[in-house]
Amino acid sequence: MSLICHIDNLKGNHELVICDSETAKNAHQELFRFNDNVYAIIPEIDNAFNVILNTVNSFNTSSPEFIQKIHLSLNWENLLRVCSWKAEKPVSVDVFILLRNAGITSQELQPFKAADINDMFPWLYYGKRFDILKKLCHIAKRQIEGHLKDHSIRIDSHLVAEDTKKVVASSL
Repeated sequence: MSLICHIDNLKGNHELVICDSETAKNAHQELFRFNDNVYAIIPEIDNAFNVILNTVNSFNTSSPEFIQKIHLSLNWENLLRVCSWKAEKPVSVDVFILLRNAGITSQELQPFKAADINDMFPWLYYGKRFDILKKLCHIAKRQIEGHLKDHSIRIDSHLVAEDTKKVVASSL
């Protein structure tokens, strides 16, 4: 799926917000107060990374001139997919590498050796490791920027916690 058909309806707006759920849209909209028409919600049946990748590829072939900024509002797993630039659910090794690059030590990761990647988010969030979550948002931002040919388009990445329904970290 591509969001280009949605982008055609953005006339007069310079920003696009790609959300992986209604929760992500509401969390973003609570902070930024954008109109509903700038939000593109990825259907649950679609792989969020593939939709983002297809959108980036569409922008690379025919970038809408009026889009100046793209926001991503994503949950933990989808943020990790963008960070690792893979459609599949990231494996623990990939997440460990991302977290190590963000400043977590190998010793801190030991308890998660056999854990699911989704078990790591509560540890970071409730452990108030917002510096790490923010660095992951920056990694996702750089991934998108690195794959977009039009470097005049600015990217912001926001992480939404599904349990609190709030943006908990951002590349801003």
